[in-house]
Amino acid sequence: MSNFDYFISALIMAGVTFGLRAFPFIARGFIAHHTRIQILGRRLPVAMMVLLTLYAMNVHNWSQPSDGYAQMLAVAVVAILQLWRQQALLSIASGTLLYMALMNNWLGILL
Repeated sequence: MSNFDYFISALIMAGVTFGLRAFPFIARGFIAHHTRIQILGRRLPVAMMVLLTLYAMNVHNWSQPSDGYAQMLAVAVVAILQLWRQQALLSIASGTLLYMALMNNWLGILL
């Protein structure tokens, strides 16, 4: 491919990216009142949290039962905070901080 072909390809990719980023703002009237979009807006954050939790639990090496205590405790904290406060940022940040504290022994507790 020549330099001109690369330039045209980059312009096309930039146009598609811009269009995808601008679409929600352009179609705001349609999106705001569409029932399927509203259902996705309510259910997608919880689905993403579940998928991220399942992925994080699957990546870990579970060779011994004691290997997953820090993860299980962090997941429990996230679930409890989410059910209690219903603020995803608070739940995720608290669970991540607890997990990092337990894994790096910041609290002086060996798991």
